[in-house]
Amino acid sequence: MFGDYVYDASGAPFATQSMLLIDHLPHGHEDFGDAFSRRGFTVVRWKDDLSFRIEWEDRLKGGKRLAVIALPHDYVPYDLAQLMTRYDVSLDELFPSLDAGVLHDWGGIDLDFLAVAYRRDAVLPMDAARTRRFLNDRVLSRETAETVCDRLSSLLVEKAAGAATYRDWTDVAELKARIDVTAASYGVECSTNPLTDGAFRDFMLSRFGSLGGELDDSTPVLVSKAMDYMHAHSNRFAIIVMDGMSEFDWRVLSSSFAGIDYEQSAVYAMVPTITSVSRQSLLAGKYPRQLKNPWSQSGEKPGFYKCVRSWGFNNDRIAYLRGYDAEVPHGCDYAAYIILDVDERVHGQYGGRPGMLRDMELLAQGGKLAALVRRLMTQGLDVYITADHGNTPCVGHGRVTGRGVETESRGKRMLVVNDLADVDTLREKYGLIEFPGTFLDKEYRYYLCPPGVSFDDPGQHVMSHGGISIDEVVVPFITIRSERA
Repeated sequence: MFGDYVYDASGAPFATQSMLLIDHLPHGHEDFGDAFSRRGFTVVRWKDDLSFRIEWEDRLKGGKRLAVIALPHDYVPYDLAQLMTRYDVSLDELFPSLDAGVLHDWGGIDLDFLAVAYRRDAVLPMDAARTRRFLNDRVLSRETAETVCDRLSSLLVEKAAGAATYRDWTDVAELKARIDVTAASYGVECSTNPLTDGAFRDFMLSRFGSLGGELDDSTPVLVSKAMDYMHAHSNRFAIIVMDGMSEFDWRVLSSSFAGIDYEQSAVYAMVPTITSVSRQSLLAGKYPRQLKNPWSQSGEKPGFYKCVRSWGFNNDRIAYLRGYDAEVPHGCDYAAYIILDVDERVHGQYGGRPGMLRDMELLAQGGKLAALVRRLMTQGLDVYITADHGNTPCVGHGRVTGRGVETESRGKRMLVVNDLADVDTLREKYGLIEFPGTFLDKEYRYYLCPPGVSFDDPGQHVMSHGGISIDEVVVPFITIRSERA
């Protein structure tokens, strides 16, 4: 939508050479580079003259179709710029019929919505008052939201079908969350889970085990690698673990982060996606099979301390804290904050995603997470925000009691049994999926509920976790650099 609109407006369909796109758009806007990539351009983010000449100059001169995206303050030498068609990607240039001042003052405008409404309504020149009415009545409307959800869902299908790597699936997860938040915000009937569930399940069953060997300088791939990743990238840091926070939840909560610069990536939770397993792995920097008891949270704090001590620091430099108001002790360089707000809303939620949207909006409006981040930044700590697992909508198919290992978990989408247990009846009744036990103790067998199913009362609509849906597994990993960096 917006990317497609930029592609058409820039003249790229008729360009005979590479494109130089100067990005004047507000910080945090939806990326438009993907629209060029899908049409055969190689998207290049401008860093500096030397880097570009080393990697891209020969290909530019050789006729390769590049879409070079630079910021207004970037210096692009004339000899390179003249080999490309320049287009300034700005609100003024893209939407000339609307009042530029109103567009620039309108905080957090969704550019997909704006592009859809602008094209649909064949806008005539408007003054400031008419532009405001157009934004309120035509852009921020359910009609526009339905179009946006429909088109993004088509893109989601395309991306899910072509996803082969963990990075591909993190892109899918972010797009899916965007659709889900839009649909919940405007009351649009749009179910994205069936568009991703099958393909992501196949990826998890066949490829999850290999992720332990993946290396990525921009993010830890698994939560068990997060501690080492943060230690390698920060001399002092605080990790804020938002228990149960999905990509959907973060998309809403991040609305309170105005003025806070952050980098967003994603990380894969441990399976089963329950707190005792995945959060212990996160804070201890270990796989579940390396934990003394992955089914109890009692080892969580000791595991965090032991991990940091292994780097050569004593307990005086470490703090394990709960709640937004807890203060980092003087002299502490490594802190873990455990925040339960999201998971508490998940397990008391019977309103589905619209209910989670309302709850996350209230949390965002309260501003406690953003305030904590600002406080930690001023203390010279880099801040990382992530989750132990996400959550997904489910319908109960009946409770299971007296079987398996007691996990002390509120998630009701998984079953752990020993080799002697007979689960054939349960497999047939619930359609259970046997998980290969990757990174887990091989003494047990692991069964997960299929998409949208949980061990809750029959017919009960809940939000839950424990399985391998993309909503539960792929969670945000946010990096915020200290003000003293």
